[in-house]
Amino acid sequence: MFRALKLKFIGISALSMLIVLVIVLGLVNLITYRNALDEIFNTLDFISGHNDGYLQEKEIKAFKNKDITVETQYESRYIVLNVSPYGDIISYDNEHIAAITENDIEDFSSVAINTKSKRGLFDYNGFVYAYYRVEQTDGIIKITILDCTRNLSIVHYFVSFSIYVGALSMLLLILLLSVFSRKAVQPYIKNHEAQKMFITNASHELKTPLAVISANTEVIEMMGGKNEWTESTINQVKRMTDLISQLVVLSKLEERQDIVLTDVDMSEEAKSVVSSLKTVAETQGKTLKYKIADNIHVNADENGMHELISILLDNAVKYCDENGMIELNLSQKGKTAVLTITNDYKDGEGEDLSRYFDRFYRADESHNSARSGYGIGLSMAESLVGMFKGKISVSYKKTRIKFTVTI
Repeated sequence: MFRALKLKFIGISALSMLIVLVIVLGLVNLITYRNALDEIFNTLDFISGHNDGYLQEKEIKAFKNKDITVETQYESRYIVLNVSPYGDIISYDNEHIAAITENDIEDFSSVAINTKSKRGLFDYNGFVYAYYRVEQTDGIIKITILDCTRNLSIVHYFVSFSIYVGALSMLLLILLLSVFSRKAVQPYIKNHEAQKMFITNASHELKTPLAVISANTEVIEMMGGKNEWTESTINQVKRMTDLISQLVVLSKLEERQDIVLTDVDMSEEAKSVVSSLKTVAETQGKTLKYKIADNIHVNADENGMHELISILLDNAVKYCDENGMIELNLSQKGKTAVLTITNDYKDGEGEDLSRYFDRFYRADESHNSARSGYGIGLSMAESLVGMFKGKISVSYKKTRIKFTVTI
């Protein structure tokens, strides 16, 4: 159990760290990418302001807050096209780029010419280019195409670096959590050990006075005969003894997390439980129907499986409405065994189903219900299902409550 708790602690901590890393590194990379695009299109905007190789002084000042200088036009590799409204290239200037020859110009610039977007990116021969379209007063469209491969390669490198750093951080975090996780769960372990010790000691201490009370009551009955007081005392002693026994069983269940699972015929165990409880249901005026598929085998403990089905079916019989119906179904879905136990239960409307497996929980919080019980059975069932590496759930629909076990 504590190993599972440690793994859960490590898993939750690692998942939290992963979410933080994804958000932080994702935002950093997004901002880096946006800044790279801004720099690219600011440069294009700047270069597009050329007027026969000369940039007006007022135009240079307009870019002073965008890390653009007059030298930017000489540092960048670009080509300028003048295109007619019909998409024909009228003239071009490719003196500032070496990778594009005159034979490549038409094919190279086709994306920028045919698009309706004012600006964008495209790939050509393994390189990335950005374009910027400006419609001039005479109807001619001026298209400036900039080689931005280096700008974006830096972004790609930063993304790869972030992934490596994130992966290394997660690995180091998991290693550290593995080392220190026991210290983190140590208070829970101590509390659990103290709780088990208390249950064990209390059960031994309580058994003696209960035995004395039971013996004294029997003597009183022998001397003065039975009456409502002695009968009530004996009943309460029996209830207390049963409660102590269930607490001890539950405590031992939680110590058996290392139980060796073997092949168990779940179908036979279900049939055995049904045969023993069918008469109990019928004597209470309730109908028990069952459908059990043959030869359903699971990895479990034979006694534990019998106890699990007994707890759930006994719970269904106990809480089923008067003259109600109980249904038990066991089927195979793929490699998974599915056990469902359903019963009529009008009082279940509005109850908090999430607390059904809490220890000592009873929907009747006054504990004055005519139905006997201590709120331990379903907690024991959950522990047993956990030992068998399965899942248990509860649902409520149309005055019927259903427990589902998958193993």
